[in-house]
Amino acid sequence: MADLRRTAADDTTPPTVTRAPDGEQPPTRSSLARLLGRRHVDAVLIGVLATLVSGAFLWVPSVWYDEAATVVSATRTWGQLWAMIHTVDLVHAAYYAFMHLWFDVFPYSPTSLRVPSALATGVAAGLTVSLTRILVNRRTAVVAGLLFVLLPRVTWMGGEGRSYALSALFAVALTLVLVVAARRTAEDGHARTRRSIALWWVAYAVLAVVACAFFLYIALLVVGHALTMLVRVLRDRRDHAAERAAVDEWARTGAVAVVPEPGSRSGSVRSSRRALLGWFAGAGVAGLASLPLAWFIASQNSQVSWIERPSFSTLRGVLVTQWFQGNENFAVFALVCAGATLVVLALRLVPAARGFAEVVLPWMIVPTVGLVGVSLVVDPLYSPRYLTFGTPAIAMTMAVAIAAIPWRRVIALVLLVAVVLTSPSYVEQRQPEAKDSSAWDQVADLVAGERATEAPGTREGVVFGPVRRHPKATSRIIQDTYPEAFRGMSDFTLETPGYETDGLWETQYPLGDVLDRTDDLDVVWLITSDKQDWRPRVTEQLGSVGFTLDEEWGLTRTNVLKFTR
Repeated sequence: MADLRRTAADDTTPPTVTRAPDGEQPPTRSSLARLLGRRHVDAVLIGVLATLVSGAFLWVPSVWYDEAATVVSATRTWGQLWAMIHTVDLVHAAYYAFMHLWFDVFPYSPTSLRVPSALATGVAAGLTVSLTRILVNRRTAVVAGLLFVLLPRVTWMGGEGRSYALSALFAVALTLVLVVAARRTAEDGHARTRRSIALWWVAYAVLAVVACAFFLYIALLVVGHALTMLVRVLRDRRDHAAERAAVDEWARTGAVAVVPEPGSRSGSVRSSRRALLGWFAGAGVAGLASLPLAWFIASQNSQVSWIERPSFSTLRGVLVTQWFQGNENFAVFALVCAGATLVVLALRLVPAARGFAEVVLPWMIVPTVGLVGVSLVVDPLYSPRYLTFGTPAIAMTMAVAIAAIPWRRVIALVLLVAVVLTSPSYVEQRQPEAKDSSAWDQVADLVAGERATEAPGTREGVVFGPVRRHPKATSRIIQDTYPEAFRGMSDFTLETPGYETDGLWETQYPLGDVLDRTDDLDVVWLITSDKQDWRPRVTEQLGSVGFTLDEEWGLTRTNVLKFTR
């Protein structure tokens, strides 16, 4: 099971169950032993582990701006969501639709927002194990799965209410289907029918379309798969030419009479060509189906105008942030392991890994080079987190060198080092203000706590000022993500709710234009950014209608003021 062209008939792995001598019964295995003997148990167990690691404490960090975009989009009606994606966030439309269905079953909360990402991370981990086992062996597969669980970028995506975990899931699933389809193509004429082969390539095309709908940059992985298939064809042609040259040389010298298996190499060349055609058909269909979506998404590229054109600092983004979430120590460890794997593969120290590099290296390299290249030549599009879907590939690459170590205790020690190195990132990601220093939950808790002490019948209103670093939104985003704290308040400056617009965010009146709406209020709250300071102006305007500042709090990036009269 080392490379794409190896067929099931080529599997020479010795049987794991031997026949008992005549007259003797084979020893009865325990239920656990039978379970551990099943082919997919490693993938299932590591998938469960990944879900638990990613899901632990995901409720602790406050919701932040990107996650708020998920909330305000996915909680709209279908008609409102349809109107919105005509002007903004079409690139996330499939994900918002999925989260809309999720919230129908599990109503919104900061925890339910993030659970799908934890589940997707678990499935991605399990598929990483399965793919690595096909390409190399069981030991490498287990190591790859564990390393995937420990990657700082993976522990981040598993607790993020966005589509990054799904992108990793789709990437490894698409690559797994590619490998299996290529293997089935190689078995044509042995155990597989042409119809079953065609179904695998149809599955590849369908999955590519769905993956690109959820995360458009997965298209760069499909391009990477083109390189995989081309390298496979060239390798088989080279091997075939080398075999023929060797046979010709032996025949010329008469040193050895060799009769190669009929069609052995030529058959592999033909199968690799058929697989290339299968990929081309599947990718072509997927490309044509995805082209309209890509065209309309390109018309909305102004929403990523915050991305800067690549510079020398981009190198750090690629090597440290992209897969390791800024953890420099883990990045050094991972890059050393990946470099060691390249040496191991070049020296052919792991024969079972033949064909591994042609699958995994394009997965790692082509999307990164492609996105950085487009950002240099056309429009800036590169952000390290957009290439989260390469995390299974880097984990698999690291695993080959580690699993090649003949001593299991040393392998365990290396994995323990990975645990130690990733721990600071994991702890940091589970802090209350881990996400862009957001403290919205603290604002909501403060308001709810203060309101609980007020006399029954107190009539309250709220003014939402700017939110830090996001000029198109207001601090009403805190109410959108923590609505219970503000329930019953008069949002008297609101003009048009976000869900009634064709954009993400609402529109509101200037406070001075609606001061008359405060006539029946006893308390007015101001929630505003600590940088774009509305406090002096709002204090003056509310003072003109009899309100005085009662209390003020300064939280991270947010000021909260309470006015009474």
